[in-house]
Amino acid sequence: MTGSIVERALKRAVIFDGAMGTMLMASGLAAGEVPERLNVERPEQVMEIHRRYYEAGADAVHTNTFGANPIKLADRGYGDQTAHLNREAARIAREVCPKGKYVAGDMGPTGKMMAPLGEITREQMEDAFQAQAEALLQGGADFISIETMFSLEEALAAVTGAQKAGADLIVAATTFQRTPKGFFTMMGETPGQCILAFEQAGVDVVATNCTLGSRDMIDLTRELVDSATRPLLVQPNAGKPVTRQGKTRYEQSPEDFAADGLAIRRAGAAMLGGCCGTDDRFIRALVQALSG
Repeated sequence: MTGSIVERALKRAVIFDGAMGTMLMASGLAAGEVPERLNVERPEQVMEIHRRYYEAGADAVHTNTFGANPIKLADRGYGDQTAHLNREAARIAREVCPKGKYVAGDMGPTGKMMAPLGEITREQMEDAFQAQAEALLQGGADFISIETMFSLEEALAAVTGAQKAGADLIVAATTFQRTPKGFFTMMGETPGQCILAFEQAGVDVVATNCTLGSRDMIDLTRELVDSATRPLLVQPNAGKPVTRQGKTRYEQSPEDFAADGLAIRRAGAAMLGGCCGTDDRFIRALVQALSG
């Protein structure tokens, strides 16, 4: 790895990839398939998605491991394959990563509620995320990126797990909804609360992704920047989903997404990428807008 991605963000906007799931579905992922299994069953399919994002101008891509923590894998019958699936995912991304670019080890939510609301303890979550992070780092991930966390407490458990695994750099994101009273996570935490907790926990890059489209993310970025002292990563969806004939689609154009991305950058985001509904066309348009 050539320098830290945080150091690069001091010089220019750092670009992350777009959605992995959107690209996998476009390339043939069947309903009910476990995306992370493709890391061992059809690695060339995953590798090609990484390659397309790098060629579009992304500085960093996320491994195909969003749902590859042992708690979530166990629900799908693959809990004993955690280490293998995560190592292979990182290895695949590393293989096509150009010199001077980065591989982000992706960690998403467990899908469980933490006690006392659920049956999973804080320690069990930390252990699960530690196991995932260790495998991602062994496979060649440059850093750990924690995404789409609806609960600040679960996000912090993931941060602790990544730290125990020895991660040198951690990105952590919470996901917000927009309400008449402002932005809140599903558990009711505010942007300021999340930023403060992440920075106190030693997170290197604070972030937000998913749920909101790029237009709403402009206002959220302003609010997050007011509280943050660390670099901010923002990854919006491709607008708001629209359901037509029973199918949910994202209909925002890459150009409109990129125009909003430029506004997000001007609002203070140091790093930008895409989430649900985005693909390599969106990242290419974003790179072009920021270059202009």
